[in-house]
Amino acid sequence: MREVSDNMQDLAMAYGERNTIEACLLDLSKMKNAANIKVMTAVYRLFALECIRRDLGFYMVEKAISQDAAKNTTASFHNLVNFVADNVDGLVSSLNVPEHALYVPIAEDYEKYYSKPNFGEVHGATNFQVKL
Repeated sequence: MREVSDNMQDLAMAYGERNTIEACLLDLSKMKNAANIKVMTAVYRLFALECIRRDLGFYMVEKAISQDAAKNTTASFHNLVNFVADNVDGLVSSLNVPEHALYVPIAEDYEKYYSKPNFGEVHGATNFQVKL
């Protein structure tokens, strides 16, 4: 067990990520709206790129990714994050999360937030609602 445990966990992770990416591609093929396709392509690419970046050393040792391609992952990652960030309001609303559940108490006024004990964010956040 000790000799193959890491290999089994890596295999399980790769299998799950492959199934996820295949489901993403299937989901994209069913979309009709060009704007939605563009945003969701960026979200799915960001997920895939994060999977690659996590194991980039392995891919480079196995010569599956060149050194030049590895260097480009950081710029690609930042571009995708910026694009997804620009579209975050629509993504969050598409998840049907109730608006009252979306709050970041420290984001509104951090000085006021830290001026008194908050007893944890959930308990102390009743007066802090961030509008999306």
